[in-house]
Amino acid sequence: MRPTSIDFSNKVHRLYSTKTAPPPPPPPPSEPSDKNAKGKLILNRISRFFTFSLSSVLVLGAFGVSLLVIYLILSELFLPSGDTKTFNKAVKLLEQNELAQKALDFKSGERVKAYGEVPGDRWVRNRPVQSVRSKGKDGNDRLYMKFHVETDSGKHGSVTLEQVDTSFWSSEFSYIALDIPRQRRIYIIEPKYQGLLHNEHGNNGFLGLKWGPKKDN
Repeated sequence: MRPTSIDFSNKVHRLYSTKTAPPPPPPPPSEPSDKNAKGKLILNRISRFFTFSLSSVLVLGAFGVSLLVIYLILSELFLPSGDTKTFNKAVKLLEQNELAQKALDFKSGERVKAYGEVPGDRWVRNRPVQSVRSKGKDGNDRLYMKFHVETDSGKHGSVTLEQVDTSFWSSEFSYIALDIPRQRRIYIIEPKYQGLLHNEHGNNGFLGLKWGPKKDN
């Protein structure tokens, strides 16, 4: 009979590895249950939605204001009905008119000084040109404007005009008149209708409006 051998090394290894193995990690602590967690989540989403909506409205509003400002600047400078372009065109026509050259004593090719109503302080540089817009019976927009001209010879005159917008991109002058103290009115462009001559020398002001700075009584 063959004797059997017993392998003690395996048992010793198992006993050794079992006793020296690190204990398993403790389970993570359970978070305390919040009864209002769902309500807080909904409130947080609503708050974020209103914040995003308010930011979007502010951005769109600023964008709209920017577009409006750009449109006003471009229409003032480039559209035929813009005050600046109308003013420059009227001054150029006056400088080319022979009757105006003789009355204001300036030569052809010379420039005249053109400006709006003189305020109380004559040294103020900002002299805006006065203009009024209205819609005529024919449905067309009309621009009425008044400004002053002065030459190097010291002669002074006031210019009144009416411009009619025939379309969005085109306009034409109904008349341009030059008034010089103690002289007869000169028309740079003759009026098409005699009705435009009303209130020429009246006391109610040009086109029924009080032009110029307010005078103290």
